[in-house]
Amino acid sequence: MKLLISNVDGTLLGDDGALHRFADWIASHRDQLRLIYNSGRTYDSICRSIHETALPDPDAIISSVGTDVRLYPSSERLDTWQRRFRGWNGGTIQSLLDQRQELVLQPPDQQTPWKVSFYARSLSDQYRNDLKAYLTGLGFRVNVIYSSNRDLDVVPAEADKGTASSFLAQHWNIPPGDVFVCGDSGNDLSMFRCRFRGIVVANAHPELKSLINGQIYHASSMFADGVIEGMEHWLGQE
Repeated sequence: MKLLISNVDGTLLGDDGALHRFADWIASHRDQLRLIYNSGRTYDSICRSIHETALPDPDAIISSVGTDVRLYPSSERLDTWQRRFRGWNGGTIQSLLDQRQELVLQPPDQQTPWKVSFYARSLSDQYRNDLKAYLTGLGFRVNVIYSSNRDLDVVPAEADKGTASSFLAQHWNIPPGDVFVCGDSGNDLSMFRCRFRGIVVANAHPELKSLINGQIYHASSMFADGVIEGMEHWLGQE
């Protein structure tokens, strides 16, 4: 059994025709693939998209930038993942960062007990590094994730999309070489830093387009068509 882990918005969602083709492709490969959605959105938000679009039912959902891991459709949370976040205090972190004019708190439905999210335009790498150093200096163990030149997420240091993907692969005893990850923006970067085989769709942001190594395939097709193209590439090498 192999594992396909894909971001949702901008990777699978974005072209309805491509999404229908992806759903058909997945249906024809269900005997050899588990499907995981890995998104910055909340679990409930992803479920709504599954119900309202042609997104095929996954086997599990990694949500809120790697802080929540649940099986689907049971919604069973794999609590051993979140046990490593002890000592996290999102409320205090939010209060500290609310004082910064360049950070605009995202709506309540985008906040979770394990994630504090802001809108922030065109932040530099130096700003993000300084922000992490500031919080670390106050005793908080955090990971600062920035994507799409707009979305800033502060999560526990142990959490990101890549480590959550590795956790699920280990949960199902699937070796890294049989895991395929797909994405389009900065919060997907951690997935491509694992020992997985990667797919970058053609509409991806520069932070992913700049990734060059033998484990990453850059598709010429956009959105879900790019995922199909990448999977056909990797499976064709076996």
